[in-house]
Amino acid sequence: MSANKNEFVITKEALLEKAKSLAKPIDFDELIAQGILEKKGKKYKILLMGKLPQHAKDKIIELSNDGTVKFSKATKSAEKLVKKLSK
Repeated sequence: MSANKNEFVITKEALLEKAKSLAKPIDFDELIAQGILEKKGKKYKILLMGKLPQHAKDKIIELSNDGTVKFSKATKSAEKLVKKLSK
């Protein structure tokens, strides 16, 4: 069974949107103030998943058994990719 080449193709627009999401920093203080996140040491507990912005969801890199999550930081490489793809 051979895979269709088009199954794994991502459009430039989709790649640009994902890069923008990864380049946008998470405002943890604001999300805590809104009751969306709760700080738990170096991790966070998501209290309202439906209100968590997509750019924050895209940065979840670890989920612990206790329900806490760890986020990646916005990256300079994503910023560079946004600039390159926006031309």
